[in-house]
Amino acid sequence: MSVPSKNVEGDYATAGFYSDRPEAWHDFLPGVKRRVLVNNSAATAAMFRVVPGGEVPVHSHSQSQYGVCLEGSGVFTVGDRSWRLKKGDSYYIPPSVRHGVRFDPGVGAVLVEFFTPMRREMLRETFASEGP
Repeated sequence: MSVPSKNVEGDYATAGFYSDRPEAWHDFLPGVKRRVLVNNSAATAAMFRVVPGGEVPVHSHSQSQYGVCLEGSGVFTVGDRSWRLKKGDSYYIPPSVRHGVRFDPGVGAVLVEFFTPMRREMLRETFASEGP
């Protein structure tokens, strides 16, 4: 099976299939790996794996962000508020609001996040659909 090309914006009107493979994972930050799941003109979906005690520093971007914590726990800061984030929790962050998260030591974390509209800067990590 050949490896699909990278840097490809998905077609919003066409179904797609994207398999998990080692080359799809990228070092996003120290201790944080990211895999772009889907990236088209409507939205971007990505999965993040974070080492125990890892951190995504406070930042902002012009996209809305939706997420769910699949594993791990920590302190999530959005704007001037902070709360405990744990497995099964979900969240929404409006565009341009500063946010970041520091995970607890001892256990890694996995997050799935969705951004609208798409994150064009993630195209360099985006593989073309393998089907249908």
